[in-house]
Amino acid sequence: MDGQEIIPFIEPVFRFCHHRLDNWHDAEDLAEEILLHVLAGMGKYQIASLEAWVWRIAHNRYARFIDGRSRNQEVLSGQEVPEMVSETMDYCRIDEEEVEEEYDQVFRCLHTLSSGYRDIFVEYYMVGLTVKQLAQKYSLPETTVKWRLNVGRSRIRERIGMKKMDKVYQRINWNTQGCNGSMNSNQYLHSQIARAVCRAAYEKPLTVEEISLRTGIPTIYLEDELPRLEYGDAVSKSGNKYATEFIIFTLKDMAGTKAVSEVMVKAAADFYERLLWAEGKDCREMGFYGCGFGMERLGYILIPYYIRQKLERLKRECLNFEEEEFPPRKDGGYGWFIVWETADEREALGDFAAGCHTNGTKAGHMYLYWVNRYFNRDICHSRGTAWLGENEIPRKCPGGIVPDGLLGEEDIVGLVRNNLIRKEGENYRLNFPCFTREQFSEFCRLYGGEETGLDGELRSWILSVRRSFEGFVPKRLHGQINQWLSVYCGDLVGQVVEELIRRGRLEKPEIVGTAAVCREPGEEKPLANGVFYVEGDYMRV
Repeated sequence: MDGQEIIPFIEPVFRFCHHRLDNWHDAEDLAEEILLHVLAGMGKYQIASLEAWVWRIAHNRYARFIDGRSRNQEVLSGQEVPEMVSETMDYCRIDEEEVEEEYDQVFRCLHTLSSGYRDIFVEYYMVGLTVKQLAQKYSLPETTVKWRLNVGRSRIRERIGMKKMDKVYQRINWNTQGCNGSMNSNQYLHSQIARAVCRAAYEKPLTVEEISLRTGIPTIYLEDELPRLEYGDAVSKSGNKYATEFIIFTLKDMAGTKAVSEVMVKAAADFYERLLWAEGKDCREMGFYGCGFGMERLGYILIPYYIRQKLERLKRECLNFEEEEFPPRKDGGYGWFIVWETADEREALGDFAAGCHTNGTKAGHMYLYWVNRYFNRDICHSRGTAWLGENEIPRKCPGGIVPDGLLGEEDIVGLVRNNLIRKEGENYRLNFPCFTREQFSEFCRLYGGEETGLDGELRSWILSVRRSFEGFVPKRLHGQINQWLSVYCGDLVGQVVEELIRRGRLEKPEIVGTAAVCREPGEEKPLANGVFYVEGDYMRV
């Protein structure tokens, strides 16, 4: 421990001595003796709390200094804080070289008090300020100072020895990368303290002190963290209590909802297998680039599109589930936190989490339907779909052929690596379908995506999932359930895609996560079958 850490205690220790001895020179001598003993101890022992160590030695040295005198002033007892004892006790039995468990309990409990109580308590008993001086310093009536001292004593008395104070800390594994809207959830929830606070105040609102007791985290750290969480709308404050403002989807909750989903996955896979592989339906005559790729590749576009559109229609028209407008946030973003508990510290989304990335300009947009089990982030961000859309590359490739000079060597290497272009003869070709807006609409209509044959099963399933959420989400957060259903039910896409891969209907990806499936290491390509381009402004798919 660095000796410089004692500097903040020099003035408080002198005030402590001067207040008690009422003699400047004696106070200087005693303060010097106290600080020398503190420094000696810092060099010899492992000190868990320097603050506890300083004031333990201060009281011990002071007691020895006045030993033999008959003055009675209050000092902090090593046995119990609330009952202050006479300084004529035999303090020789107290040795600063022993780290007493009672003091450790005192200071742990002291740090569970909110600052309004803790600061007054410390400065009265440890620094030596009088009630009158504290009242002046904090602009409070003297009666309020006395009341806070009394409350502080009572709370510490109650908490000394509490098993709740002896927490066994375990890492909180949450995926906090997602949101429903436009915001940076992880900015506010990446730290373990933030997560501990939000988990503690999830079921019901709690005061700072109650959060401290639930988590074992000293209030001094909580009071630094809570304003940041308030600004990020992760917690709200009402009076002196804080409440978590987002749904936490725990592993236990997931297991309960999974039980009502297995039958739905099989029914949806059966339905779309019949729909997309039916005889007599062929998109090759439509003429869009990629129309000959086959349903083993094009199915990666149609299945997510159909399921997402059908779920939205059923929630809106049949079930009257009105999602709230994206709420504006204090930091300028909008939307809700999407927080999942994960099985380990990798904090990865589940295999079947699914979604859609979009990038482009008014001239056209790149779309990517992804399933987390097969998702490679490079396909979006590193010479990926975002770069293609922002630079309008597909629009500049008539018939899917990349013109000479359009791409630099580094661009070509990156796009080939990401499976977004391929070499064919002397040319490079786009490795994803390209549509006009009319062609995309016709393509989706061709295979009967508006068929209602699955509606009854989906409607019942959505209601079952909602009932599950109502069972474990705190009532104050029920207004967020509908938007969470959009996220959770969207995972049906990933589960149906996986089932049709297993049945051999959809092309088997070469990579599962980071492991090769079909080729030798170094030759496998990421899955790009969910990538497509549509001319014109953004459309909701």
